[in-house]
Amino acid sequence: MRGRLSYLFVPVFVIYLLVLIIPLIRALTYSSLSEILTDLHSGILPSIEYTYIVCAFVAVLSVMAAVPYAYTMSRHRSAVFKAVDSVVEIPIMIPHTVVGIIMLLTFEPSMPIGHILSKYIPGYSFDDTLFAVIITLFFLSSAYSIREVGVSYQRNVVDYEDVAKTLGIGEGISFLVVSMRLLARSMIKGFLLSWARSVSEVGAILIVAYYIFPSFVKLAGVFIYSQWLGYGLDPAAASSAILILTGIVVTGVFRIVETVGIRS
Repeated sequence: MRGRLSYLFVPVFVIYLLVLIIPLIRALTYSSLSEILTDLHSGILPSIEYTYIVCAFVAVLSVMAAVPYAYTMSRHRSAVFKAVDSVVEIPIMIPHTVVGIIMLLTFEPSMPIGHILSKYIPGYSFDDTLFAVIITLFFLSSAYSIREVGVSYQRNVVDYEDVAKTLGIGEGISFLVVSMRLLARSMIKGFLLSWARSVSEVGAILIVAYYIFPSFVKLAGVFIYSQWLGYGLDPAAASSAILILTGIVVTGVFRIVETVGIRS
């Protein structure tokens, strides 16, 4: 039976991989090496660096939110908490331009919450600010960390915490010594997923922060979009290849840390 299923599943597996790999290869080979080297001076590298740093900060915030969220949800299984838990996935299904509008409706100084913030934060503004970028990306990407950490917590960690308590280890110590160790791999995965999701975002950022004042820097996706609008496909393709290559390197580093670092 397993052999027969292979005749059905292996072709689907191969087709799926081709759908992923062929566009990536096309993106990486469309521009010549000289075009890519020339595009390095277009401003894409500072944009990528800024994007990766900001998205890493957002991913850290996502993991920091995921741990207490998972801890709370693992101890409360009532219908109310299950209903609350479903809210986490709502940002995933909302169109990203709508997310941008939602952020404006919430944090603009003329809106109720934005107005409260403007009372306590001198010179508060929202459009085209780093705060707008961070809160928008967090809204969109935090669910990935929360789900990754939450699944691991409910599957393994609670039982080990209970065993530690039976041995006389306090709740706080068992959490720090046992739980955090067991959650390390899922926290790294959650970080990478939230980071990658943040890097990929364009639609909402176009609305809340096309430029980021005062530096006027653009996130990488917005930078490439503006290249395509202003100069056509070729420079945008070269910048896309640079972004993909750097993303592969960063992802590879995280995979090495996940498989080697945690094991050691």
